[in-house]
Order: sequence, then structure tokens, then C-alpha cells
Amino acid sequence: MPSPPEEVDPLADLRDSLDLEDTGVTAAPTAPAPVASRPLPKPPPSAPPPAAPPPLPRRPAAPLAAVPKAPGVPATPKAPASAATPVPVARTARTPGNDPFGEPPEIRMPMGGSPEDKLEYFRAVVRQKTETLARARTLYAERDGELNGVKQSLTLARKDLAESKARVSAFEETLARESAESKARLAALQEELTAVEADRKDLSRALAEVESDVPRFAAELQEEREARGAVAEELIGAKEALSLAQDRVGELAAEKSEAQGALEAVQEQYQQAIEDVERLTSELEAATAEKDSLGLRTGQLEAALKEAQSGLSALESESDWSKSSLEEAQGRAGTLEAERDEARKQLLVVEDGLHTLQEQVAELERALALKDAEIVGLRAALTARTTEAAELPVLRQALESRTAELAQLKAKLEAEAAKAAERSQALEEGLAQASERAQLAEGEAAALKESLEAAEVEQVSLRDRMEADAAALGEAVQQAETKVTELTAAVEAAHAGHETFKEQLAAVELKAATKDAERVGLSARVSMLEAASGQREAELARLQAEVAKAQDALSLERARREAAEAERTDAEVKAAQAEAQIESLTVGQGGAEAQVVALTEELDAARAEADKAERLQGRLKMMEGALEAAKAQAAAAGKSDAARAAVEARLAKAEASLKAGEENLAKSEAALKAEREKLAKAEAALKAEQDAKQAPVSPSAQQAPAAAQAPADWEAERDQLKEDAANLKRKLVAAEAALENAAGYKAKIARLEAQLKGKR
Repeated sequence: MPSPPEEVDPLADLRDSLDLEDTGVTAAPTAPAPVASRPLPKPPPSAPPPAAPPPLPRRPAAPLAAVPKAPGVPATPKAPASAATPVPVARTARTPGNDPFGEPPEIRMPMGGSPEDKLEYFRAVVRQKTETLARARTLYAERDGELNGVKQSLTLARKDLAESKARVSAFEETLARESAESKARLAALQEELTAVEADRKDLSRALAEVESDVPRFAAELQEEREARGAVAEELIGAKEALSLAQDRVGELAAEKSEAQGALEAVQEQYQQAIEDVERLTSELEAATAEKDSLGLRTGQLEAALKEAQSGLSALESESDWSKSSLEEAQGRAGTLEAERDEARKQLLVVEDGLHTLQEQVAELERALALKDAEIVGLRAALTARTTEAAELPVLRQALESRTAELAQLKAKLEAEAAKAAERSQALEEGLAQASERAQLAEGEAAALKESLEAAEVEQVSLRDRMEADAAALGEAVQQAETKVTELTAAVEAAHAGHETFKEQLAAVELKAATKDAERVGLSARVSMLEAASGQREAELARLQAEVAKAQDALSLERARREAAEAERTDAEVKAAQAEAQIESLTVGQGGAEAQVVALTEELDAARAEADKAERLQGRLKMMEGALEAAKAQAAAAGKSDAARAAVEARLAKAEASLKAGEENLAKSEAALKAEREKLAKAEAALKAEQDAKQAPVSPSAQQAPAAAQAPADWEAERDQLKEDAANLKRKLVAAEAALENAAGYKAKIARLEAQLKGKR
């Protein structure tokens, strides 16, 4: 019996409900290919609402093997949970082999069957549908669990995506900031490179200027050589004059010491004569006073005696008075004797004071001996300076050799100028060598200037000392002339002090022996200084220190001289006082004439020495004029040295700027390397994040390709990062090129330095 057309599928509502629920899972991974939708049977328009399931569609004849053995329990394979896919929104038509519920094909209702058969048929269909519904519910529960897991994984993926976007934005900001910094650094490096290039051009221009100045320098060098020759000749003459002056100064010093010894002996004799005169005057005054008193008393006694002869009575009356007056005279004589004893005691005190004065005079003698020793030391230092001045011809020869080397260098530069490819290098080399030789010449000129200045200072000090000695000799001559007349009265005291004079002469001889020993030591020191003249460069600093010490010693010597002059003035005042006393006691003696003759001879000798000292001063003035002329020539030579110093300053400045550029390039290279490392780390981190995002999605990519697609903006960001990396690489290549240029300049400088060292 055919099924009515109004028959409705009893599972349509269930399928509709499943389809409606599946519409909310469109974002989940999709199955490989959805099946075609099955059209629903449409009831006729005039038919009432369906009250029964629709008729089953026609199916192709299926073999009986598809029907399960047990009625109502078809053997359908159960889909695994891992391969389950969400149901599409549209209803799909069931085709054999694609039923998600595994529903077996429906059994045809037997044609012309009995109602029991139909009932059995319907029961079998209902049982089949019930089993299918149970399987559908089980499958729905499985798919629902899978859907929940997919939703959770989708939520986590969205969170990871938001975090990755935030990190990518932060990385983009960092990369933009670093790229801006690198651009700024690159701009600074380019500016420094342009500055270095400008400095190089300036150096090239300066080199051309120096090359143009080389002939002028050669002419100036020739003039300076001639001037140095003249200075050397003048210095030779000055050396001879200084040697003569030194000899004469030695003779004058010896004669001065002898005159001082004689003067001190005479002063001691003066003191002894003063003591004797004071003692004799005191005794004479006492004796004259006693004589006067006794004469008066005798006259009184004689008058009294005459009166006594005239009147005995008066004598007897006056006898008591005469006795009393005699007693008074005796008392007066005792008092006079006491006064004489007191005067003798005072004379002893005065003698003690004179002894103290003699000790002070001995101290002054020692101070004068020290001054003489210092004069000898200064004379030795002057000799050393003259020996150093004798080295001027050697220095002139060295300077000539330097000029010859400079001429050779000029020829070499002209030969190398023919090579156009190596012009800059040859010019730099020549400039460096010329600057070094100019430095050497400048150092030698400075050494010569220092030696000349030291010699000039020593000559000035020697002149001052000689003037002071001449003034002292003049004063001594004047004092001797004034005291010649006074010594006539002190002949007896001179005879008495002859033995003391001999002792003093022995002491003076001993001092002379010690001075000779010191002179031998100083001559040995001079020989040592002459032997050490080869080490002039090491001795320059020491000589400067010695000059400072000599200046200090000169100041100390001046202070000592002032103190000695003050003491001398005090002694002269005391001597003048003693001489004033001696002048009142001048007594001519026969033996004084010999001493007067000797003193006059000494006076003539002192005058001759004063004349010699004046001639020596004239020679010193001539030497000073020659030294001033040499100093003027040295100042003229210093102008060329100033030009060379300016060129050397430019070279030093260029080298400093080149070194600064190299340091900046090294810093920029380090910064670019750091940025490259940061970029590599960022790319690695981005790649790791992409791999981490793709790893959990890959198992379900076969089921849901829509959820496995990466955002398109990541690809754009990656392309942008690649472009930034390419830009940074280009900038790094430019910086490396700049570094190579700087390295080339550095190699040129090193090569020039090596050539200079080889030529040295």
C-alpha cells in the first residue's frame, strides 16, 4: 500500500534543532567538504497541516547485506571524536555513506502487505529512528564537548594574539627609536667625515704652502748658519777673554786674600796699640795727678817751713796742724793708689772686650774665606759654561749636516713630485721629515739660546762680583792711604805683635792650602763636566736646575755681602774711633820707616790691581755687546722656528681630528653592531612567536583552515621590519666604507712614521 503524501519525517524537528544550534559555531574549523543539502518534501497547497511524517524518499535498491542481521540494530561505524566536525547551517541531503548519524537505509514497506505487516514495518522504522536518535544524541554530546574545547582554545588564541600585537607595537616603537638614533649617529658621522675631509684639504693646502716656503727657509737657514759662524767666532774671542779674566780674577783673589790678611794683622796691631795707649794714658793721668798734688803739697810745706824758721813759736803752734795735714796727704795718697787699682781693673775689662772684638774679627775672616770659596766655585761654573760654549762649532757642524739633509730631502721631494699617483703621500712624508728636522733644529737653537743666556747671566754676575771686588779694593786702598800716617805711631805695638803676625801668616798659608785643594777638586769637577758634555740633552734640565740654584746662591751671597758690609762698616767705625785716639799719641819711631815703605809698596800693588780690574771690566763690556748681538741673531732665527711651529701645530691638530673621527667611527660601528644584534633578536623572537602560534593550530588545520590563517597585518609588519633591516644594512655598509677610508688614512700616517724612523 502506498504511503500517503502527507507523511512527515518524524526526525525533521530534531534535525532542525541540531541545524539551528550548529549555526552558532560558524567560526569553528570546518570539515573538509560539506555534503549537499537534502530538499524537504513540500505538502500540497490544498492539503491540511501535516499530521503524519512525510513519506520516505525513494532510494536505490540496496543489497540485503546492508541490512543488519538483528532487526532494528544496524551496524553503523561510530565516527571518532577527534575527526568530528560541526554540522553546517543548511540541511544536507542524506546520501549513502555520508550520514553523520550512521542511519541504515530504510526498509521498503512490502507492497500489498497485511496491516500486521505494516504495523511491524512501522515498528521497525520507529525502532530504527529511535536508535538513530540515540546515536545522534551521543554524537551531539561529543561534538558539543569538542566545540567547548575549540572555544577555549580560540579564546586563548585571541588573548595571545592581543599580547603579540602589543609586543609587536612596542617592538616597532623601539625599532623606530633605534633607527632614528642610528640615523642621527650616521648623520653625525657623515658630518665628522666631511670635517675630516676639510681638515685633509687644509693640510694639503698647508703642505703646499710649506713646500713653497722651503726655498725661503733654506735661504734663512744659510743666513742663520753665517750668523752662527760669526757668533761662534765672537764666542771664541769671548772665551779667550774669559780665560784671561779668570786668570786675572784668580790673581786678584789671591792678592785680595793677602791684602785682607795684612789688613787684619794691622787691625790687630791697632787694637793692641790702642790697649797699650789707653793703659799708658790712664797711668800717666794718675801719675800727673799725684805729681800735681804732691807739688802743691811741697810748696805748702816749704812756705810753712819758711814761716817756721821765721817764727818758732808759730811752728810749734802749727805743728799739730802740719801733722794733721800730713795725715791727710797720706790718706790722699792711699785714695790715689785705690783709684789707680780701679783704673787697672777697668783696663782689664777693656782688654776682655778687645778679645771679644778679636773673636768677631776671626768670624769675619771665616765668612770672607767662605765667600772666597764660593767665588772659586762660581769661577769653576763659569769655566764649565765656557767649555759648553766651546761646543758651539760642533753644534754648528750638526746644524750644517741638518741643512744638508734638508737639501737632500728637498731633492727627494722634487723627484717624488713627478709621480702623480703618490704626490699626497710624498708631500706628507716630506712635511713630516721637515717638521722633525725643524724640531731638532729648534731644540738645538733652544739649547744654544739657553747656554748663551746662562753664560750671559754668569758673566753679568761675574762682572758684578768683580765690580764689588774692585770697589772693595778701592776702599781698602783708601783706608790704607789714610792709615799709613797713623801706623807710624804704632811701630812699637807692631814689633810686639810680630810673633802674632807670623802665626796669622801660617794660618793664611793653611787657608791657601785648603783653597788650593778646593781648586783641585773644582778642576776635577770641571773635567767631569767636560766629559759629560756629550750628554747635553739629559743635562739640560739639570743645568736649568743649577741655574736656579745659582740664582738662589747669588741671592744668598748678596744677603751675606750686605751683612758683611754692615759688619765692615761697624768695624770701620770702631777702627776710626781707635785711629782718632791713636792720632793723639803719634810718636815717631825709627823702625816705623821700614813698615811704611812696605805698606806703600802694597798700596802701589793694590792700585795696579785696581787698574787691571778696570781693564777687565772693559773686556767684559765688550763681551756683553757680542752676546747681545748673538742674542739678536738668535731672535731673528726664532722667527723661522715660529713658522715651523705653526705648521707643526696644524699637523698636530689634523692628527687629533683624525683620531677623533676614528674614535667616533668606532663608536658608530659598535652602535650599528648592537642595533644589528637587536634586530636579529627581534626577528628571532617574532619567528618564534609565529611558530608558537602555528604549532597548536596545526592539528586542527585539517579540520578548520579558517581558524589557522595568520593575520594579514603580521605579514605587512614583517615586510616593514625587513625593509628597516635593509636600510640599516645599507647605513652600516656606508659606515664601514667610512671606516675603511679612515683606516687608509691611518695606514698612510703609520707608513710615514715608519719611513721617518727608518731615516733617523
